[in-house]
Amino acid sequence: MKFSKLNKGQIIDFAILVLRWYLAFYMIDYGIGKINGNQFGNRSDEILNTPLKDIDKFHLAWHLFSLDKTFDIIVGLSQIIGAILLLFNRTVLVGALMLIPILGQIFLIDVAFTTNIFGAALPIRLSGMILSDLIILYYFKDKMILVWNILTKDTTTKYQYKWWVFLILPILGFATDFVLAILTSPIKIFITWMTK
Repeated sequence: MKFSKLNKGQIIDFAILVLRWYLAFYMIDYGIGKINGNQFGNRSDEILNTPLKDIDKFHLAWHLFSLDKTFDIIVGLSQIIGAILLLFNRTVLVGALMLIPILGQIFLIDVAFTTNIFGAALPIRLSGMILSDLIILYYFKDKMILVWNILTKDTTTKYQYKWWVFLILPILGFATDFVLAILTSPIKIFITWMTK
């Protein structure tokens, strides 16, 4: 394919492909960093020996995130899976949709905890990633509209209920929470026993 024969559609399509690979690269990189323990934590004895009240929020947050490997692994795997899904034409929309809440969470964490150390650099980078993801979704807007219409077409209950049924639903919701707490209590006991 010669560059002189590229039309506007091909250029836009190629730009979307570049954005997909850009996001995939960083999500895989960040995901691996979380899984192998290189993203969070404090390795400075000076910081670790400082009283909590004197530690800046960045180092405190990164230390807390490093204390539970489960969080790091789940978020890291989610980033990697979303990135891989972005790379394939059949799953690009699933990957882009999956990454939106992940990128949003990272953006909020960066705004809340990194700006006192790095300034606006990380939130700005994350804004670019979120924008890239939204551009990808917009590029496939026809399919997104189709999915939206399918998901919102008719989601009413199959049966009609009297008005007073809706008044007791909050009570039934609380009762359901109580019943589920009883049913899942063996799991809670097991987890407590395992973490001792």
